[in-house]
Amino acid sequence: MGKESNDRPFLEKFMLPPDDYEIFKFGGRSLKDEERGIKTMLKYFSSYFSEEQLKENMAKHNLQTMFDIVKRYFAKEYGYAGTEIELSNLYQNTINSYIYNDRVNPAFVHIDELFESTVMGFLLAMFKWSKDFDNLETYGECFTYVLFLMNDVCIFGEMQGEDANQALMDTINGDFQILQLAEDCYWTIVAFSLAHEIAHVYLAAIGRKYTERHPEKEEYDADMIAYHIVLKIIMEEKGANTVLEEYTYLAPMIYMDFFDLYYYTDRVLYKTVFYDWQHPMPIKRKNRLFAVADKDEYDFDTVDGNHLYSGFLDVYDEFKDQILMKMEKGKLDKILWTERRELMRRKTDNDQKRSDRI
Repeated sequence: MGKESNDRPFLEKFMLPPDDYEIFKFGGRSLKDEERGIKTMLKYFSSYFSEEQLKENMAKHNLQTMFDIVKRYFAKEYGYAGTEIELSNLYQNTINSYIYNDRVNPAFVHIDELFESTVMGFLLAMFKWSKDFDNLETYGECFTYVLFLMNDVCIFGEMQGEDANQALMDTINGDFQILQLAEDCYWTIVAFSLAHEIAHVYLAAIGRKYTERHPEKEEYDADMIAYHIVLKIIMEEKGANTVLEEYTYLAPMIYMDFFDLYYYTDRVLYKTVFYDWQHPMPIKRKNRLFAVADKDEYDFDTVDGNHLYSGFLDVYDEFKDQILMKMEKGKLDKILWTERRELMRRKTDNDQKRSDRI
């Protein structure tokens, strides 16, 4: 009896439910397999890379490095070092990045592994579709893959399997130009996402207050700060050690369009209307970003970037037209998970009601 009594405090301590910080900071798991990634790249792009070059690129261009660069520019542009902010990167079944800042524990930015794989896959498929638009086989494969990303991955949070990655790489088929475009735009989107989340901590640190009537203003402010950081990196990091390419300056707009397609697909397939009282619609956020890019203080060549975005918008519009038409004709019935989506919606509604009570 005495031993059982002595053990109870120990057990009670470790059987307590974790707090929100532990859930968000340490929740999830890692699905990354760098060795398999290298083998895949060598299979499709062996004429462009060696194994040693791929490993060097991974060591030079990675999430932590970009995080450090973004924080360096916060210190330079806003006098905010953000040294206490950490980086979190596991698979938590979400394509969203977020900041956790409870003012007690060290703040951290979470970039989900699902975010990484989905954004990169989206860019590869959309740029390939745009480039080979008149090729009916490529057209069909790219549309199918983007629909898979929007439905299975974005809505239901499922990581792409090896078969899906194989299908995408078969479609790209060693097209190095598309790989380069997607990779360059990906890193600009990552920089924007990291800067947006750090901006929330910065705004809190300087005492910026937002009313409950207009909470979306904080998102707009974070976007403006993040885009300023991105454009400054583009302008000032030119040369041999270029971090972000000039022609990717509209990549944050592509990121907003990515979310717009996600919400649009959800609405067409499941009649779900996006609503978040704190986050404005992607189209509104995108329009404000354009206003930033037009400022005279940002001086760099925009021609290639404009052409890239114009081609992207062609397939962005095409996807919307095709998914609506195919849905109306009943051609997408086999991919619908209506009951599962309804369960998700009920859970979200209940979570929101519980949050409102709190």
